[in-house]
Amino acid sequence: DIAVVDLSDELKLCLKDIDIIVSEIAEKSDLLGTNLEEELDLLSLYEAVPISDAYHNDMNLRGQLTLFKRALEKICEEESDLVHQLTTTLEEELSYQPTL
Repeated sequence: DIAVVDLSDELKLCLKDIDIIVSEIAEKSDLLGTNLEEELDLLSLYEAVPISDAYHNDMNLRGQLTLFKRALEKICEEESDLVHQLTTTLEEELSYQPTL
């Protein structure tokens, strides 16, 4: 929740359309198409659901954002850095949403 506070109102609205999941570490299959070789190098993965598949129903999410805990912790020297990194990661991932 703390990482969301600094997001713009526009990006906060995007959070209503996606499911956020925290996973320990990425799978090898998550690296496909990323040019990354190590699972600990992938901080997050956004998987969109095409709007036509969402049936335009408010109960359906338009995507899933997975945050990889160990990768995020790896690049943060202190625990306090983690909140800033989470905010930055959310900003980057949500900025690619087609609704913006």
